[in-house]
Amino acid sequence: MRWILVFVFITLFVSCQNQQKQDINSTVNTMKFPSFQHNLQFENTSVDTPRVKGFQEVIFSVSDIEAAKQLYQKVAGWQVIYEGTGNSTQNRFWKLPADIPSKEALLNNPNDKEGFLRLVQFENVDQQQIRSSGRPWDTGGIFDINLRAKDLQQSFEDFQLAGWNGYSDPIRYQFGKFDVAEVVMQGDDGIAVAMMQRHAPTLEGYPNLRKLSHVFNSTHISKDADAALDFFVNKLGFKIYMQTKGIDRKAGRNVLGIPQNINDDIELPVYIVHPEGVNFGSVEFIQMKGLEGENFENLAVPPNLGILMLRFPVSNAAAYAKQLQERGVQLYCPITEMMLEPYGKVNIFAVRSPDGVWLEFMELIEQE
Repeated sequence: MRWILVFVFITLFVSCQNQQKQDINSTVNTMKFPSFQHNLQFENTSVDTPRVKGFQEVIFSVSDIEAAKQLYQKVAGWQVIYEGTGNSTQNRFWKLPADIPSKEALLNNPNDKEGFLRLVQFENVDQQQIRSSGRPWDTGGIFDINLRAKDLQQSFEDFQLAGWNGYSDPIRYQFGKFDVAEVVMQGDDGIAVAMMQRHAPTLEGYPNLRKLSHVFNSTHISKDADAALDFFVNKLGFKIYMQTKGIDRKAGRNVLGIPQNINDDIELPVYIVHPEGVNFGSVEFIQMKGLEGENFENLAVPPNLGILMLRFPVSNAAAYAKQLQERGVQLYCPITEMMLEPYGKVNIFAVRSPDGVWLEFMELIEQE
């Protein structure tokens, strides 16, 4: 009897110790990264009418994830909210060998719940820059991400100190009723970042803007703006937020680096579209009529380096995918269930635009 009591005591002691270790590990993991909110959940949705929101995150494929993390923390004022490794399911979904190792880091502008940046560093695999030696009029893939700036000149100088350069220095101009300054900079891995500061009227909707905002828009250069418009509006069901024919332009300096003496001769239609018709998580496409360059759309796939893709929340991935297929859209990557840290389990699929822009739509089915 005494031996039985001793055995029970030891068992309970070990169990308590293990539980304490689990509690400690849970606390450490919870406290390792700051808490955050995301925009993946939906309310009052119908299976027959799937909803899509502006993109939750943009994905960069980078050659040095540590350097990239430090850059965006320092220059943009963002924070790392998750670090980990890729997985074989995601590799297969991206049409890669299952065993390719990768590192990931997710950053956000503190207190913002959308417009996150996911950095991915693939290892032991051949890669090319998607937009190698790219110029703003080269088509294919994603050209840039767009950020609001608190102090554009300071952010411009910060990026320059990190080895980046602009297609021009910051330019202040009038766009309708808006007095703005803007610059587009290119740096590591061929990635381009556009920054804009509103001088008047007062910028609204960015309460957490300290240095640079969350990613609110992403631009690609289209070889055929009409085809892109048909794809996004008639096929994906996005709504037009803004459009301009891009005529009556003036010669001189411009943020896209078009030669000053011909800037007024270039017709530049611009469209901004969004699933709900707003400018948070929107997609912009521009056609530079009269300028011809490279077409990078065939390179705009993993594991190549640069801006890889945009990820949009959807309320029902299967229903939305069915809608798109009925409208003639081909699923580039079929619906796949996978764990997507730090959100949880998702159903996800991908399509590509006529310009090779990789778009993913993900439904959160089991939150972490």
